[in-house]
Amino acid sequence: MSKEATEFLPFRGIRVLDLSQGLAGPYATQMLAMMGATVLKVEPPQGDWGRLMGLRREGHSTLSVSANWNKRAICIDARTEGGASVLKRLASQSDMVMESFRPGVIDKIGLGYDVLNELRPGIIMGSISGFGQTGPYAERPGSDSILQAISGMSVMNADAQGNPKRVGMLAVDMITGLYAGFALASALYQQKLTGEGGHIDLSLLAGASAFQAMPMMESFLQGGQRSAHVTVPSGTFEASDGPISVVCLRNEMFYGLARVLGHPEWQQDPRFSDNESRQRHATEIHQLIGQVFATRPRAHWIDRLNEVGVLCGPLNDYTDLLRDPQVQSLNLMPEVSHQAFGKIPFPKFPGVGPSVENLRPAPGLGEHTCEVLREAGYDEERISSLVSTKACFQALTKTDN
Repeated sequence: MSKEATEFLPFRGIRVLDLSQGLAGPYATQMLAMMGATVLKVEPPQGDWGRLMGLRREGHSTLSVSANWNKRAICIDARTEGGASVLKRLASQSDMVMESFRPGVIDKIGLGYDVLNELRPGIIMGSISGFGQTGPYAERPGSDSILQAISGMSVMNADAQGNPKRVGMLAVDMITGLYAGFALASALYQQKLTGEGGHIDLSLLAGASAFQAMPMMESFLQGGQRSAHVTVPSGTFEASDGPISVVCLRNEMFYGLARVLGHPEWQQDPRFSDNESRQRHATEIHQLIGQVFATRPRAHWIDRLNEVGVLCGPLNDYTDLLRDPQVQSLNLMPEVSHQAFGKIPFPKFPGVGPSVENLRPAPGLGEHTCEVLREAGYDEERISSLVSTKACFQALTKTDN
């Protein structure tokens, strides 16, 4: 892709008021920010609870830093009259408002969709909750781990002994954030075409369910039984110096694997004649393959298997990934600077977006409060009053007295 294409920022000029916390909502709005939107991150005095998750340093966490690049931050106490009035003014100047409160909370602070649409006709509102706005679970809090459990993801990810296992990252939050980003971008397109807005409602439960469409269908069609393998051979095998992942999607791949492993006779073995037969003999064939893989280092096998078109790769940790020659060639993990964490790798946003050197670091709590208030039309006297009455908070910086 050309440099001009990677600098394309389709949402330049769009203003987003981000009231969401945690990961799903902030990640969705970060996607818009990466594509040019002006995103104001609004936090209460105690801050986004995401600032408490993961490795923490100087009021930041790895969670909050991963989901809030290219945003500015304002700190508002919406429980005060002054704070509530600031929120309404900012909302009236926005094309979109994003929130992730429990159902009903946004109405209590006076920014439900009907109110927003009166303030700014055609506005878009995005909501992310654990279980949706209605139903018997609507009022329940939802977390990634709980949604992995309820949605079947932990069972789907069970180990070889059938013990359910949580995916070792905030998978449901990230997935829902991605779905939300797409939905919000689609709503912005409609808004541009027709002038109409709307309320986009998403839940972690819906995100987790949609993401698992394939294994869910297979479970239904198999009476609730897990599929051991979609295709055989497929899995992780131990080479002499470490694990390697191998997948054979078609007979041609299996034939290539058999030749590389020195067993061309497997091509004529009726147990291995097609994927259905190989599925019935999966344990046996995986054992045979594993015995051969153990005799050579994985670099040998990866080179040979790639020559015959068999899908394969080493099992990398993140350090390995950063050193991977293909990752380095594409500059997928450029180094960025953050005030709390220093130099850190930051995975590139796929597709359109700014160059790394143009990224605005994830902000501190209330880092841009006074700046944002000035842009919203408040004079210095009113800003001083809002800060002194603790309706708004401006973070101190190294240059402050």
